[in-house]
Amino acid sequence: MIKISEYLKKLGLTEIETKLYLGLLTHGPSTIKDLAEYTGLNRVTTHFQVNNLISKGLANEQKRAARRQIVAESPEKLTYLIDQQEKNVSKLKEGFPDFLKTVSRGLPHSTSTDQEVEVKFYKGQQGVQLIYDDVLRCHELRAYVNANEIAKVFPDNVKLFMDAHNKREDMFVWEIMNKPTVFDYTKYTVGMDKKRHFVKFVPGTIDLSIIDYMIYDDKVAIVNIRDNPTGLIIINKDYYENAKALFNFVWAMLPDV
Repeated sequence: MIKISEYLKKLGLTEIETKLYLGLLTHGPSTIKDLAEYTGLNRVTTHFQVNNLISKGLANEQKRAARRQIVAESPEKLTYLIDQQEKNVSKLKEGFPDFLKTVSRGLPHSTSTDQEVEVKFYKGQQGVQLIYDDVLRCHELRAYVNANEIAKVFPDNVKLFMDAHNKREDMFVWEIMNKPTVFDYTKYTVGMDKKRHFVKFVPGTIDLSIIDYMIYDDKVAIVNIRDNPTGLIIINKDYYENAKALFNFVWAMLPDV
C-alpha cells in the first residue's frame, strides 16, 4: 500500500506542505500557532506554506470569534492536482517538437569554426563570490537557484542583487527556484521592480541540487556549495544560447506565481 505522504509528494506537494495538510486532516481546524506547534515548524514558515496550500485548493481560511483558522479541504480535492499534472504533461508533449528544433539549432557542431570555449574555475567562498560579482554586472540573468541553500553560505547575496537591480534599469532577471522554506526569498525581494524581476517555482518533487545555475551575457555559470563551495564560468555564445533556449522552454511550462 502506497504511503500517504509519498503519494502527496508525487502530486507536487513539498515535504512541508504534506506535513501541514496531513496535520490539518488529523487535528481539524487550527490556528497558525497551533498548526506550527504540532507540526514542529516555526510560525513564519507555517504561515507562508499554508498560503501555498490555500492557493492549491487544499485548504481554506475561516474566522471564528475573530480567530483565523485553517481548515483542510476534502482529499477528493486532490483530483485537481492530478488534472493539473496531466495538463502539464500535455503541454510538454505539445511543445517538444519546437523545443527539439530550438535546441538543435543552438548546439555547437564539430565542424564549426566558431569561437573556442573558455572555462574558468573557482574554489572556496571568496573564489565563488567572484562569480556572483561578475553576474551582478550583467544585463539579462536567467537562473535556476536553490535559495534556501545559497542563503546559508552567501547570506548577503540577495541584498547585493537587489541593490544592483534597483540601481540599473537595464537589468532583467528571471529565476526558477525551489519554493522557499527556511529562507523566505520572496520577502527579501519585495522591493525589486516586478517589470524586470520574475520568479517561478518548480514542483515540490524536483530538487535543484546544483544550487545555482546562471545564464547571462554569453556565459553559463554553475555554483555548488556542497562541502567546500566551487564554481565555474563557461564563456561561449553557443553554450549560452542553448542554455537560454532550455531555460525559456522550462519557464513557459511552469505556472505563474
